[in-house]
Amino acid sequence: MASDREITLGDVWRAIWRGKWIIVATTIIAALVAFAITFTSETTYSATAKVYLGQATTMMGNLASTPGTNPLTAATVLTGDAVVDSVAQATGLTPGAVRARTNVAVPRAPGTVTANQPAIATITARTATRDESVRLANAYAEAALEGASGGYESVSTTLDQQVRRLRAEEVRLQALVRRAPTADNLSRLTDLREVLTTSELQLARVAQIEAPAIITLAKGAASSASTSNRVRTALIGAVIGFLVGIVIALATSGGIRREAGPA
Repeated sequence: MASDREITLGDVWRAIWRGKWIIVATTIIAALVAFAITFTSETTYSATAKVYLGQATTMMGNLASTPGTNPLTAATVLTGDAVVDSVAQATGLTPGAVRARTNVAVPRAPGTVTANQPAIATITARTATRDESVRLANAYAEAALEGASGGYESVSTTLDQQVRRLRAEEVRLQALVRRAPTADNLSRLTDLREVLTTSELQLARVAQIEAPAIITLAKGAASSASTSNRVRTALIGAVIGFLVGIVIALATSGGIRREAGPA
């Protein structure tokens, strides 16, 4: 009398082993087909540039979130008409071609607060020629930097002008104190120096934290027809062929047979 026990992994393994040559064949065929496809498909070149989008802060020095620096919205800003039109003008491409041939990603760092983390845009251009990919990626990086620098330059210029005015006032008060070292004049000079120190720290913080910058420009482009990419494609094909082979082996080798139990 046959056993009614459940099918075990051992039963599955034995069924797969019976169809091992089918699995080997599908794996090899799929890998060869995938490798052959890499020679027939159009070659593309991929170039990448990276831009630090800056980090807005409050007057108290706390990090702040803006559409252009928040990783959840920065990519949308960078793919807007203003940036795309600027890239199109710089490269001679149409806005549609710019959108089709570039990808902008602003990944969110794990384990951090979304609003309070640096935003780094990775711009990848894919075209049919190496030079065009490099030119497009770098033009997009320059346009992204220009767009991100607008708010920073406004804040930086305002703080710089404030520091200059305070320093000029400090010189005037120092001369006044030398002529008339009264308690009132000394107090005014002390108070002004405190304000000046705060403004200088704000200006330094803005330059260090808020300033957008290009991290890397594209110097070359990777080809989809490179040996590493072809090998990668072949490996993916082999994995798919392996899985398909298992399914075929289970379907054609008599199925999964349970071992007969004791009578």
